[in-house]
Amino acid sequence: LQQAIDAYRIILNFIPNGEQNRDWAITRNNMAVVLQTIGERETDTTRLEAAAQIFRDSLAVFEREKDDLNWAAAQNNLANVLLKIGERESDPKHLNEAVAAMRATLVKRPREKVPLDWAASQNNLGLALYALSEREPGGERLTEAEAAYRLALQEYTREKSPAQWAMVENNLGNTLVSLGTQRNDQAKITEAAAAFRAALEIRTRETFPVSWATSRLNLGNALSSAARFDLGTGELEEAATAYGDALTVFTRKRFPMDWASTQNNLGSVYQTLGQRARDPARLEQSVAAFRAARRIYTRRAFPLDWAMTAYNLGNTLQLLGGLSDKPEHYRDAAMAYRDALREYKRETTPRQWALAQAGLGSALHWLSMAEGDTKSLAESVAARRAALEVQTFETAPVDWANAQNGIGMSLLNLGTLERSGKYLDEAEAAFQATLKVFTRESQPLQWAFAQNNLGDVHWNRASQGGGDAEYMKAIEFFENAKQGFAEAGYTIPIPLTDKKIELVKQQLAKK
Repeated sequence: LQQAIDAYRIILNFIPNGEQNRDWAITRNNMAVVLQTIGERETDTTRLEAAAQIFRDSLAVFEREKDDLNWAAAQNNLANVLLKIGERESDPKHLNEAVAAMRATLVKRPREKVPLDWAASQNNLGLALYALSEREPGGERLTEAEAAYRLALQEYTREKSPAQWAMVENNLGNTLVSLGTQRNDQAKITEAAAAFRAALEIRTRETFPVSWATSRLNLGNALSSAARFDLGTGELEEAATAYGDALTVFTRKRFPMDWASTQNNLGSVYQTLGQRARDPARLEQSVAAFRAARRIYTRRAFPLDWAMTAYNLGNTLQLLGGLSDKPEHYRDAAMAYRDALREYKRETTPRQWALAQAGLGSALHWLSMAEGDTKSLAESVAARRAALEVQTFETAPVDWANAQNGIGMSLLNLGTLERSGKYLDEAEAAFQATLKVFTRESQPLQWAFAQNNLGDVHWNRASQGGGDAEYMKAIEFFENAKQGFAEAGYTIPIPLTDKKIELVKQQLAKK
């Protein structure tokens, strides 16, 4: 690639008197494409920024020459390099510029005249919108990205353009996974997995090994997301296999960025497997995978990816704390979330900021339980309420409900430790709020946990002098929880719930 750049520089020397004409701009544009390719493999953005400036210089010439075709090509290239720079930054400035540049390209690339170029620009617009969606709350950008990809598929058909068709199917799948996760929409995630499997019919290992590995990685993401709707481990194990396949191509030496991304996602799968099986060995594998990814994702070179892996590491350390009852795991988790919040800002990455605040709140909650410290509980409530500034019911209902549940848990424990009816009232309101999202029909397991938590609120009220009615309400909610656990096929909490009912009845009988 460096030889190609040197060759373009030699060609530029033959342009008379360094004249900045159409030939000069085309040659410079082609050289910038090579610079971008090299820059994408490096940890800093120096070459990417140099490529962006060359594309801008070429655009000025093509505009002066009224060369719409080459102007659109250079604008398309500029959008792509701005996207690559923006993906590495917390500030959405370059991503917004990429979206604007791609929309400008589409003006000069009408579908009627250049249908395949138009489709390429729609695909690239989708990529820019998808990246921008990670910097903004809500799913509006994701919806726009989905629409752009579906437009591209109108021209990129499997019969006429199989490689491009598979590429767009892959990109559409990524957007559908994000939409499905954000909206708790199983159908979107199922459609995403189908899109990746379709892409893999063209992207075979023999013909397109790197594209095959990319789609295997993305299929793993879809299967991992789909697993939230199924308490088994089949989809998670299949996801781990898909990630393992990707790592046979994405080695650390040849593809450090893809290797790190796959390690991060593998860590997430091990995390969920460890959580479901209560298996500390799987959780330790998760920690190792996240730490491997962080060898590439340094804060200086990739601040947002560094923050992402810190957040993910915090989640796994919390789970290890739950299995070991060692406070140091919760302290390490809180430290990891605080690391993430050094880069995640409400203004630039609101959704990730809110998730990290919620994670910090959870770690502080469990740390307080391990150490009997009400100060950590109060800090937990504050962090979780901060998350609700972004995680609204309208824009992120599942995240909102999870945050409400976390607030309720911390307030319930504050109410228990300090024997405060005020905290219990606030806890009840938070748990009731979760039922707007966690309905018995759509989310029976989460609904059952909410019923259990409401039972705990009424039991505490009764124990603090609330009267027989509070005992009866506690029994009613615990019975509801038992039914919900059974309907969800999750029987582990049922014996404990039976024990609670028995204890409540004994206390009521003694009155």
